[in-house]
Amino acid sequence: MARGKVISVYLIDGVANGKIKATISNWNGIAYKIPRRLLDECKELDAFKQSGVYFLFGNNMVYVGQAEVRKNGKGIHQRILDHENDKYKDYWDEVVIFTRKDNSLGRTDISYLENRFYNKALEAGRFHVQNGNEPTIGTVTEEKESELEEYIDQAELVLGALGYKVFEPMTASVSVPKAEQEYLVSNRSVPDLPEGVTKVGDFILQSMRNLEASGYVFSDEQMQILLNPTECNKKELFNLQNSNVAFFKLYNPDEERPHYLNGMQRYYTPKKVVLTFGKYKVLLTKEWYEKYGHRDLFIKWYTSLV
Repeated sequence: MARGKVISVYLIDGVANGKIKATISNWNGIAYKIPRRLLDECKELDAFKQSGVYFLFGNNMVYVGQAEVRKNGKGIHQRILDHENDKYKDYWDEVVIFTRKDNSLGRTDISYLENRFYNKALEAGRFHVQNGNEPTIGTVTEEKESELEEYIDQAELVLGALGYKVFEPMTASVSVPKAEQEYLVSNRSVPDLPEGVTKVGDFILQSMRNLEASGYVFSDEQMQILLNPTECNKKELFNLQNSNVAFFKLYNPDEERPHYLNGMQRYYTPKKVVLTFGKYKVLLTKEWYEKYGHRDLFIKWYTSLV
């Protein structure tokens, strides 16, 4: 039977939406949850000068990274600042870092942790993992692996306490037995594209409604692409113009405005459109424009489903 844990959560600024420090009794690890807007205030904190791993969170997405202390003495803080100007700059609004109180995480340790955190998040499917490639796991001894796995277990508890159940498997919106799901995926039907629909957005929306009504079921592999902004932004796929927007977004009825992104409506309102494909309930983006070739790209993709 699992034993109880004491997790200490310290509100550094005295407010719930400020900087937060988290620890577990009898654990050498330490975590910080920092809103992006307050990141500059952390450069003098000892933990941010160390080696460790970190999670960038935003809009149901996560990026898992690692940072080693550089020759100039800078560690996690500088690595996170690098993301202000790279391809992930528009994805995140909060960061959670993990290190040790004695700064004892070495290069092999953080490589192992980064790889394991990445794969656990990917397998859970609760967040869209933005890493372009699987991090290299490196080589660790059997004893070190056991030590690091214990660290991962504690970090998972802390992440949950901080509001991020990134490793908890996503519960399917619609329960479909595995045998039935395999049957559906292997017996998919694709309706003809609608005729006489002038506007590109209306054309794509009607097409997807027809596809839903046909009983079509996307495979998990297909859905991972359609939920990934990086994939959907590719010119050879949909050429979407907003780096945060994907073809689909998982529908969460608990969100106040799930169709909004950074204060702007990017998906059809749930009152108008919630599509169901097998176990997935999704919102469809409304970011469609003729000038970017969206109609032709959509037709090419849609006809490939046959």
